[in-house]
Amino acid sequence: MTTAPQIVMRRLTLTTAVWVCAVSALAWWWMYLSGSSHSGGSAGTADMPGMSGGGHSGHGSATAGTLSATEAEMFLAMWAGMVIAMMLPVAVPLVAAHRFVTRPKGRAGAVSTSVFIGGYLLIWVLSGLVPLLLLAGKRWLLPVSEGSPWSVAGAGVVITAAGLFQFTGLKTRCLTVCRSPLSFVLTHDFKAGTLGTLRAGVLNGLYCLGCCWALMLVQVAVGLHNLLWMGILTLLFLAERALKAGKRIAMATGGVLAGLGVILMCDPLLHTPLAGLVG
Repeated sequence: MTTAPQIVMRRLTLTTAVWVCAVSALAWWWMYLSGSSHSGGSAGTADMPGMSGGGHSGHGSATAGTLSATEAEMFLAMWAGMVIAMMLPVAVPLVAAHRFVTRPKGRAGAVSTSVFIGGYLLIWVLSGLVPLLLLAGKRWLLPVSEGSPWSVAGAGVVITAAGLFQFTGLKTRCLTVCRSPLSFVLTHDFKAGTLGTLRAGVLNGLYCLGCCWALMLVQVAVGLHNLLWMGILTLLFLAERALKAGKRIAMATGGVLAGLGVILMCDPLLHTPLAGLVG
């Protein structure tokens, strides 16, 4: 028997699928080019927390004090590119559900769908202000070189916390909503027109953020340009939502991350080879 999600995905038009994939692919390509440029860029840029592109190369010491406006703008630009690259593919079932529900009502135009997904991505882009503030605080309180043992230990703390979050009730509640995009769209009418569509997109973005924020902080800890981690986390987000065993996958991921984080926290004493996973 054909299930409702299968029917929804069949209604995802080729045009919609192409533009979703194209925008995501462009974001991935931009992240790749940006990572390449930063790897050969100035020391000040390379040393900015969260901006390293992978590899345990031992940069110079980070500049003490507050982040400059240029560094903050660069971080937010990279965050925006990262979340578009990672979260737009995850939103494909949501796009399909929106098209499935609104098309029979004559309201499934490109503008409506773009507004809906725009609201979803808006939340993710704005959420970059939180890690930016955390990184600014880290720079002010503890200016250490990227790739140093204590920097790796700090990344281990973040990764451990992200792993433990996978077992919380908030994660479970938000993941339940994210795993049912059709149910979400059916229970949020758009009678308010464009404003209602935007509001629904924003609300779904908040649920998605509640589900994935901890794993996104892992990406900050290992480096925004770390494409390997970007790929791994994107696949995890997709598996949590699309597979029947999604909730078990989320918990298994939590266990692995918690264990990895503990090992990295011990790195200053053990000098573990796993420290090379941290940007």
